[in-house]
Amino acid sequence: MKLIISLVLMCTAQTLAYTIPSVRFEYPTARGFRASIPDTPGLQMFAFHARLNKPFSKFEEGDYAEDVTAPDENGLWTYDTNKPALPNGTIIYYWVYVQYEDAGYWLTDKKHTIIRSKATVAPKPATTTTTTTTAAPCGRTLTTFNGGQSTCAGKLIFEDTFEQGTLAPKWQHEVRIPLDTDSAEFVSYQSHPENSYVTAGRLVIVPTLVTMNADYTDERIRTGELVLEGCTSPTNNPYECQRKAALATILPPVVSAKLNTKHYFRFRYGRVEIRAKLPKGDWIFPQLFLQPHENFYGYADYASGQMWIAHILANRMLFARDGKQIDGHRLRGGVLISNTGPVRADFLRSNVKDDHFGDQFHVYGLTWTPEQISLTVDGFQYGTVRANFRQHGQLQNLTQANLWNAEAPLAPFDREFYISLGVGVGGVKDFPDFSVTGPTQTPKPWNNTSPKAEYFFYQNRNTWYRTWTEPEMTVDYVRVYAL
Repeated sequence: MKLIISLVLMCTAQTLAYTIPSVRFEYPTARGFRASIPDTPGLQMFAFHARLNKPFSKFEEGDYAEDVTAPDENGLWTYDTNKPALPNGTIIYYWVYVQYEDAGYWLTDKKHTIIRSKATVAPKPATTTTTTTTAAPCGRTLTTFNGGQSTCAGKLIFEDTFEQGTLAPKWQHEVRIPLDTDSAEFVSYQSHPENSYVTAGRLVIVPTLVTMNADYTDERIRTGELVLEGCTSPTNNPYECQRKAALATILPPVVSAKLNTKHYFRFRYGRVEIRAKLPKGDWIFPQLFLQPHENFYGYADYASGQMWIAHILANRMLFARDGKQIDGHRLRGGVLISNTGPVRADFLRSNVKDDHFGDQFHVYGLTWTPEQISLTVDGFQYGTVRANFRQHGQLQNLTQANLWNAEAPLAPFDREFYISLGVGVGGVKDFPDFSVTGPTQTPKPWNNTSPKAEYFFYQNRNTWYRTWTEPEMTVDYVRVYAL
């Protein structure tokens, strides 16, 4: 991970305030290791990232990683694992991030060579007559899943590394035409194998022009009809399942895919990690979301909320009317509690870097507790959302706010949510009017309030489609941990 310049300057200016002590390594058992630093008043987080026998080239997530948010009973901030078997000579390459009094400090390019003495692990007895197995303690956690089932603190409760080569049974496709309840993106979500597939242990989701199908001519897009078999409209809305083209209304010019775990896995409170390479191309955006399982507070206007794990406007160069750069160099995450006006972006946080987020794989994270939602990229926390959404919504005259649980400040984010992965194109919410793209400063070809927005977008396809050299989103793994 490349740090933004402002963060580097901040950390450099404060190096005198705190120095990270040397990490202490221990081997309590024949497997695994323990890494720790002593507690100091003002410490807020100890993030440890390690891998075996392979140096880090950048701030990568690591094979053994955790954000430790509290010291243990011995006054140590400790990362503990019993997973790897570690013979003498194994090299642990690691880096550390520490948050101290709201400032960040780094310990990088470190390594530790394992040398165990015979006294490190208690010897086995010469003879054994009985065997007693003691289960690992199950720490209490606020995390629940699949209808309120309990689990243990820190436990991995969902994982897909896509090594099995199939999406079933964990994922199901959405089959629908998005409405204004979302972004009214200019696509139909379908289950075609060319739009979503697993290859080499990775999930690929890619948008395509509908005219790539020989059945769809330019005339059919302007005058034909689309009926989606197996439509998955959550409200059985016929407008999500079929469309008749006429006048200003055309058929969706792009086909894409969106998958979710709604019928397999959902959870309340936890930590999500998704390693993915995001798309690149004009007017494309990735969707790494958490969505409400039951829409308990309502469906329209995000009444039940939506969480963004990662989102970019995938243009290689895109500038808003005021000159602000808003393309794929800017990562956004956070929550939506309304689809209208500026309120839509009130609780989105951003991180800007020199490289496009579609240039390489990154690990995008979201940690959800009853008090706050924090956002990370490659282990770096770039944003936190902490608010009483009911009070904020009432001040903004949001009707749904009156339904949110008054006893849960984070409501509507107090119910179970499921994972959603997709790629959208266009729409009338996230790409601001009067923005310009590319080195030629080409104007955005549609206006968000125009009834012909989708038509104008389609008419400009010879310009934007040339930029779709890497329109796919590739997902390496998805993991969810209990708090």
